[in-house]
Amino acid sequence: MRLPLADTLASRTRAGVLFEATAHGALRCTACAHRCVMDDGRTGACGVRTHRAGTLQVPYGYVARKYVRAVESNTIYHVRPGAKALTFGMFGCDLRCPYCHNWRVSQALREDVGEQAPIDITPEALVDEAIAAGCEVLCSAYNEPMITAEWAHAVFALARSRGLVTALITDGHSTSEALAYMRPVTDVFRVDVKGWTQEHYKSLGGRVEPVFASIVEAKRLGYWVELVTLVVPGFNDDPRGLAGLAAQIADIDPSMPWHIDGFVPRYKLRGESATAPTFLAMAAGAAYARGLRYVYVGNIGDAFPELSNTRCPGCAATLIERRNWETLRRETRCTACDLALPGLMGPAR
Repeated sequence: MRLPLADTLASRTRAGVLFEATAHGALRCTACAHRCVMDDGRTGACGVRTHRAGTLQVPYGYVARKYVRAVESNTIYHVRPGAKALTFGMFGCDLRCPYCHNWRVSQALREDVGEQAPIDITPEALVDEAIAAGCEVLCSAYNEPMITAEWAHAVFALARSRGLVTALITDGHSTSEALAYMRPVTDVFRVDVKGWTQEHYKSLGGRVEPVFASIVEAKRLGYWVELVTLVVPGFNDDPRGLAGLAAQIADIDPSMPWHIDGFVPRYKLRGESATAPTFLAMAAGAAYARGLRYVYVGNIGDAFPELSNTRCPGCAATLIERRNWETLRRETRCTACDLALPGLMGPAR
């Protein structure tokens, strides 16, 4: 069934660049790891990238949501702690997570989520709004930003020229082509690592290999990378598996922050139980034991608030104190060890 929103969005597009022509006249999209091959008139798995008469039409000129909040609300802790960020998103997604927090946006082209409408806006207006609100960071989130990469590129290019830090809040189910395209205008690649097995990702409509390949490639290209795993009971809450994931992350870079977040019942998993805070605290301890230096536990209310803080890996002194996704106190260099915290800590350009 084609939902009315698809017709509304069809006119809010422009020719994209993340694709290649095949020998048979189809187009292969390179925005995400599905690498959809589309004949004329066909739309990719994301629901928003469409082959029309030899061009790939991609989303442009609107947002589905936009909010000004603390940058930490995007689960980014080593980028301008305490700063405000304008975060925007569009419609559509390459995956189908049954616990998605933003499902009314990400899944709006797959099922009836109630009345939804795009907000028409230009890159200039979006950046002006961020500057006027005193933001230091501009984030593309809420749906998968790589499927709307051309729009994010236009917004980020302008944002960076005006001194803002730019961040992709992504599922990481991406491609080397998309990462290379976005890197000149993007500072941060914040990845939701949803599991560690092929079975995890198959159930969500994707594959595990491209996610870890994208993390490695993003590090190589010079993005600042932070990782988040939402621990969902009965899905990815195996303690040994989480410990193995921590070791895998440490092998890439032990200073790469890993956020272990608690699941809150929502969307198609409304009837499931929330993740126990004590379980997440134990998973964090196991992650430290496997070599990670910056591990955080979040989305658990007031339980274990100290696990949101950043500590010096040398002497364990608290350098950044947080509560409810906001920074209360910050030091970016340890006065005892003289160790500087990794990340994009300084003032905006």
